[in-house]
Amino acid sequence: MNENIIEEKCCYCENAAPIRETNGYICKKKGIVSYNFKCKKFVFDPIKLSPALPAKNLQFSPEDFKF
Repeated sequence: MNENIIEEKCCYCENAAPIRETNGYICKKKGIVSYNFKCKKFVFDPIKLSPALPAKNLQFSPEDFKF
């Protein structure tokens, strides 16, 4: 999957909110749907997108910061 393309799923839509302790979402337009449901009313909400985790245990030397 290309990282620059956002999949049109309810879990990324501003019209949907998660239902606790389930994989379901409550949609303003369609009612109760699964997290990967998609419809024509999809509106991307960037706040719902999880950022990539930073790399761990990076080893730097003083020469890495010289110009």
